[in-house]
Amino acid sequence: MRSIEFRVASHECGWLREGETVSVLEFLVDGVPFLELVRQAELPDALAEQAERAAEFTPESAPLLAGDYMYPRRLSCAHLLGGKPDRVPHGAEEGESVLLGCTCGIDDCWALTAKITVNDTTVTWSDFRNTHRDWNYDTIGVLTFSRQHYEGSLRTALADC
Repeated sequence: MRSIEFRVASHECGWLREGETVSVLEFLVDGVPFLELVRQAELPDALAEQAERAAEFTPESAPLLAGDYMYPRRLSCAHLLGGKPDRVPHGAEEGESVLLGCTCGIDDCWALTAKITVNDTTVTWSDFRNTHRDWNYDTIGVLTFSRQHYEGSLRTALADC
């Protein structure tokens, strides 16, 4: 079983004025930022896409889109416990929940989704998917957490849980 920590943090975003920040909900899996796990999983596909698109961007380099997300500004406890999703980005399929959104602040632009399954003792994140790319997330696998620990961390991070 994996460990998870939810925490609210301030981040600067390109769409804010310099020095302004936005509060986001970060996830750490076994002490590693979830965004870093996603970046590593996406890197092979993103590098291949960058090479394929090189001619489109000459003389500049094509963008490297691995991990090009931001943590959500706000997700409800119900959303993170597999209930009705707070937001459903374009391209999401039935039963998928947003975990990461686009760095522009609009989930429809670029989102990472997963299925969140809850039973009496565990919470499981599976079937990770970018809503606009057919990339492989096998290196992340299926993440299963203790429901008690998961809910405790959510309650610590979010006052309305």
